[in-house]
Parts: sequence; C-alpha cells; structure tokens
Amino acid sequence: MKALDGEYDESALPLLLTRRGMAEWTGDAVRILDRRRLPSTVVFIECREVEDVAQAIETMTIQGAFTLSLAAGYGMALALRTALDAADARRRLRDAARRLAATRPTGLALARMIAACEAAAGSSNTPGDAIEAIVRVVDGKAAELARQALATARHALPLLADAGAILTHCFADRSLLYLLLEAKRAGRSMHVYCSETRPYLQGARLTAPAVLETGHRATVITDGMGGFLMRRGEVQAFVTAADRVCMDGTVCNKVGTYQFALAARANGVPYYVVRQSGPDRESADETHVEIEFRDGEQVLRCAGERTTVDGVDALYPAFDVTPPDLVTAIVTDRGAFAPHDVGSYAEALSPLGRASG
Repeated sequence: MKALDGEYDESALPLLLTRRGMAEWTGDAVRILDRRRLPSTVVFIECREVEDVAQAIETMTIQGAFTLSLAAGYGMALALRTALDAADARRRLRDAARRLAATRPTGLALARMIAACEAAAGSSNTPGDAIEAIVRVVDGKAAELARQALATARHALPLLADAGAILTHCFADRSLLYLLLEAKRAGRSMHVYCSETRPYLQGARLTAPAVLETGHRATVITDGMGGFLMRRGEVQAFVTAADRVCMDGTVCNKVGTYQFALAARANGVPYYVVRQSGPDRESADETHVEIEFRDGEQVLRCAGERTTVDGVDALYPAFDVTPPDLVTAIVTDRGAFAPHDVGSYAEALSPLGRASG
C-alpha cells in the first residue's frame, strides 16, 4: 500500500502515520490502534457500536485530531448497520452525531467530519447506500488530510533551516512527522526534545518513538524543563500542532503550550504552529473556544499508580490558549502566515498543495 500517491512507501513509515496506526473501516467495525498501550505493546481493538468509538475517544485509546476524526467518521457508518429504514437511519445518525461530537468540544476537526458524514448520508436512499457514502467521505478526507500534512511539512522545513534542535509538546501528529521525514530526505539530522506531556504521556509514548522511527534523535523531558533548555540555547525552535486556530491567530493546543510559548518569547526562540488546514472560520478569537476539562483523577495518577494521598483534589484542563503575539508563524498547506494574517488562508494559493500531493 502506498501513501500520498507514492510519495512515501507506507511500509517504511512510522506506524502512527499508516492507516493501521490510525483508524480503519473493516465493513462491520472500526479497527483502531490502542495508543494507551504504546510503545510497549501494539494492540488493535475493534469498535462495533457508536458507543465503543465514543469511549475510545474519551479514554484516549485513540488520540490526535486527525486520527480521532477518522474514527468518528467511521463511527457514523456504524450507527446505520442495524437501521430498519430511512426514518430509523436518520434518527440513529442524529443520535450518533450528538454522542460523538460531545467527546471532544475543543477541536473542530471531529465536528467537521461528522457534519460531512451527515451530509453524505442525507442524499442516500437506503441505510446501505448511506454507509457506503459515509465511508467514501472518510476515506477521501483521510487522503486529503495526508496531502495537506505533507504540504505543511514542506512549507515548515525552510523555517527550521538553522534549527538543529527543536522542542515539541504533546503529539503533533502527521505534520511534524512528515516534517522530520522531509528533513531526512534533504539529508538533515534533527534533535527533537519531546515533553513527556502529563498525564497521558503522549510525548514520551507516541512522539519520541515516532521521531526515532523517522531517523532523528529524540530526548524526553518533563513538562517543566523547556524553559531551561531555551535559556541555555539548546533549542532553536518550538514546534506544535494546534487543536484550534482562531481567525485572529490565537492558538489552542494541549495544556502547557502557553507556558512554553512564554518561555520561547522570553528567550528569543521562534514558535511555529504546524496547523495543516488553516484557521477555524467559526472562531473569531479565544472567546469562541470551549476548553475541555477532563477527569482530575488522571492527574493524580501516573502509569496507573496513584502519586499522592487520598483526599487531594486535582484539576485537568486538557487545553490552553496562546495569544497570537506569542506565535511566530502558523504554517499550513498553503504556506506560512503571520498569526494576525492567518485569516487570509482561504484566499491563499499553495505551490505545494493538491497539485504536488
């Protein structure tokens, strides 16, 4: 199987960049990689009901905006497998959309995928036709997002020409990994510092192993060490993805991003956001962003072990907001934008977009 029309041989890609490592439609189930078990164990699970997919998203079994949106899209198809007629299919689809959308209120990739699936199903005559239409939409979106990720990586690489070492936070998904693959293709070796990213440790469990798979050096640090490295001059750029980018250039990403961005500004380190598909036109500024709060019990544990005494409270906002003045550039498949100019994404032309993907 080839990825990106032969740009990369999928058999040579890191697992997290392959369809096996994301979400697959099997015809009667959604097959996903249990990312909670990585890197020690590679386990795939099959979701046969919409609720299975919803719980997989909520429990972080599946992670990353790109990946969970695919799972949710295929989950919409699951909702129709036992529909009795068109009216029953509409009801099931509506219930599935409501349940899946509630799993991740901060990022909009999932909501957009659900809306696209509803539209595709709406023009179908039978539940079977609707399932086929939804799967086509999700498959097509997966290919399009992969092409966008590669174009974004190619726009980002020149910005890091003088960066031998970068810091990233959480798991930036496809754009960062394609960036590293493109760097290797250009003969460059990079050193990636990966914050461990409490409480789910995505940086340690997902990012660091994937960096190694792309042929670069990975070093895991705790979430409080980034400023120290920047002050010592050991990091030349801070690079993350974003769960939402507002039209004014405000960035919403994994909690902790704001602190790193502040440290980057204080130490003259550029902060680049690899966004892939541009800003969210529904969000003018941060007042339009709903921050998801997760179960604080997760903060009281690490790798399944409780780290404090009973009776202690915990707070877990899953995301934070970084104002545009702390961001150097937002890099998309249509080029790099100054934060306050990212709203012009819709009018921009990309020499590296669909034609080259």
